[in-house]
Amino acid sequence: MARAVDILLALGNGPRRLAEVSGEAALSKTTAYRILSTLRQKGMVLQDETTGEYRLGPACFHVMSSVVSGHAGFPFDANRDLEELREQTQETVTVHVRAGLSRICIQELPSPQAIRYTAGLGASAGIHVGSAGKVLLAFLEPAEREALLDTLEPRPMTDATITDMGVLRRQLQTVAERGTAFSSGERVAGAVGVSAPVFDGNGVVIAALSVLGPAARIDEARLHEFEKLARNTAERITSRIHPR
Repeated sequence: MARAVDILLALGNGPRRLAEVSGEAALSKTTAYRILSTLRQKGMVLQDETTGEYRLGPACFHVMSSVVSGHAGFPFDANRDLEELREQTQETVTVHVRAGLSRICIQELPSPQAIRYTAGLGASAGIHVGSAGKVLLAFLEPAEREALLDTLEPRPMTDATITDMGVLRRQLQTVAERGTAFSSGERVAGAVGVSAPVFDGNGVVIAALSVLGPAARIDEARLHEFEKLARNTAERITSRIHPR
């Protein structure tokens, strides 16, 4: 099972020939070929008949669609943490992950208050939009972040959406230094948010944990209080993924 996962992770970086797959997964060509053949039978992997390259198959995207639709939820045992954060803030709590040039909401706990803002489970927005997007960008490896930014064509969702790449880069630097990101009306006019990163066992950012609510109810002092709560919650989840 672990070797199959290693192969799928290698293919997650793009199409690969057998030799490349075996090298990245640290497997012999014979073993890699045997596992790839099994994955092909299950629809997890496809092989190009012309080039011989392997790539992820439709069964993988079925799993991905479960995540996007929210059926899979946050892929770690974090429900109690998210519920506690919502209880502490009385505002909407969301979890976003990156999908190419977009960010997708994979979990959402709506505020119990009558007037509230939500992201929308399964909804996507440009990776440059809002505090969640800035967290997912700011904590990428520098080379990966720059490659992504070079292909990004930022489009506005509101008048406050950041579309100037120079401004975005400066904000990302601030986010990386501070450890959290803020937004005000960038996705929805009248909404404010704060986000903190969740990291995997290799220190790679895998999700943005956010608190979102109406600006009329959340002043600057309250937002900074939410910042501390979101950071603490994200660090708690990270520590369970990667125990010290």
